[in-house]
Amino acid sequence: MPNETFSAYDEAGNRYTIHVRRTFIEARGSGEERRVEGLRSYHLTDGVVVDRIDAESFAIATNGVALKLRPLGV
Repeated sequence: MPNETFSAYDEAGNRYTIHVRRTFIEARGSGEERRVEGLRSYHLTDGVVVDRIDAESFAIATNGVALKLRPLGV
């Protein structure tokens, strides 16, 4: 289930909604249980996988369309 959502845009200005899915790992040690964050995955609303390139750049895995975050105020 997605727990973070944000928008990114292609070169033509089309908006895509990206959902971040986080996995958690149950860790035990010294008689203590901890829950730590594992890997994140990125998906469009229809489930298509999105690859994270860097903090502001993404690419749709199936077709290579580049997506960018927009700076605040734009």
